[in-house]
Amino acid sequence: MQYNDAVDRLTIRPLLFCALIATVTLVTYAGVVHGDFQFDDFSSILENSHLDRWQTFVGHLDHMVRPVLYGTLLLDRFLYGNSPAGYHLLNFLLHLGSGLLVYLILTRAVTEETRHVPFWTALLFLIHPIQTETVTYISGRASGLMAFFYLLALFLYIKGSEYQSGGSTSRLYIWGAVVSFLVSLGSKETAVTFPLIVLLSDLLIPRLKGASLRAAILSRHLPFWFIIALVGVWALTHPRYAALAQFSFGIRPLWDNSLSELNAVTYALLLFFSPWKQNFDHDLPVLHSLFDWPLPLDICFLGGLSAGALVAVRRLPLLSFGLGWFFVQLLPTTLIPRNDLLSERNLYLASIGLLLAVVVLGSHLMRQLIKALQRPRLVRVGAGSLALAVVLVFCLITFQRNALYRDPILLWSDTVEKSPRKARPHNNLGHSYAQQGDWGRAIDEFRIAARLDPDYPLAQQNLRDAYLHHVGRR
Repeated sequence: MQYNDAVDRLTIRPLLFCALIATVTLVTYAGVVHGDFQFDDFSSILENSHLDRWQTFVGHLDHMVRPVLYGTLLLDRFLYGNSPAGYHLLNFLLHLGSGLLVYLILTRAVTEETRHVPFWTALLFLIHPIQTETVTYISGRASGLMAFFYLLALFLYIKGSEYQSGGSTSRLYIWGAVVSFLVSLGSKETAVTFPLIVLLSDLLIPRLKGASLRAAILSRHLPFWFIIALVGVWALTHPRYAALAQFSFGIRPLWDNSLSELNAVTYALLLFFSPWKQNFDHDLPVLHSLFDWPLPLDICFLGGLSAGALVAVRRLPLLSFGLGWFFVQLLPTTLIPRNDLLSERNLYLASIGLLLAVVVLGSHLMRQLIKALQRPRLVRVGAGSLALAVVLVFCLITFQRNALYRDPILLWSDTVEKSPRKARPHNNLGHSYAQQGDWGRAIDEFRIAARLDPDYPLAQQNLRDAYLHHVGRR
């Protein structure tokens, strides 16, 4: 009897959960392979001369950024050429793998009371509409590829930490985590947060402190910090990274960027609960003062959320871990100025923490309701019905969002509708019309883009070219 119970607990249920998660995700993303190339896909993939031949790729490795990412794109170009279906398939498989890793990681961090948390967190992560830009936009692969190896590194680290006495098995897992971390960094630089997450997990999950925490830092954490130092030195001497850093810090003053990103983080949090507002090109304001609205409200909200995370450390450590994960993952894109204050693909890895916090809080509230009402069956049926409704709504919105990527006109029309005062979506919609020979609509969109941003030379040039095509002079 004990043997059968152990088999059910350790083998059958996890396999069933993983199979259910994979099935729901597959159904939700059934149309992903029908997506087309969009926006940066042309310049970064199809027109990228470094991906023409593997000899060219290898010859440019010494000054290439994100070599692992471009290595996968090189393989895609070799296998699929200009057919987008294969590119989309790998993006989807990376997403599914990341979700299963989330489940495996969390199964090692929960108690009997929170045993359902891994399943619901992984499922919501896989089907939430916020992930579509990473999964369905081919150039969003940087975030998905980085996240997969980041989560693999964390899983291997946790496995290695389970061997209290150390030994060769523990070292093997830790070095596997180190290699996965390196691959993650080679996919996207925002993986630099990994050592902070390792520290946060050791503080809040096994709750290491004192001598045990110091021992963990010295024996297991140091290799990751050493890699960060080496990569930092390499980046400082890398000509492309130096140019990119100079460009980034010239986009806007650091003070203005910090204030604007605070507002962007609050807006991102709202997107998780109102996914119908998702947008390929968000139009967020650049703020210059602490008193610019809605910054005072943003600061109060984020401050309250941070205080709640600190208060919950003792009773709900997984909730605190989730919120801490969310904020840590946003640090790189918040501190370093970028052209876009918010890109949904940069929320991909961060979303795990927020969804974990929501699931833990929901589980806690359900237990409190059961105690208060003394009607456990009623509460569980109500909570299960609500959860099922949320899953169905997310699946539907994700499915609909994926459909926009089949045609650039669909994608940019949706973007123009949600960012009507931003020039770039109008310019890109005009370009999509021009590609299909609809010069009248193309001219209208280029004209709007040029009016919204008189200093946008591309819109001006596109307007001139479209007019000449329209009158038959080109």
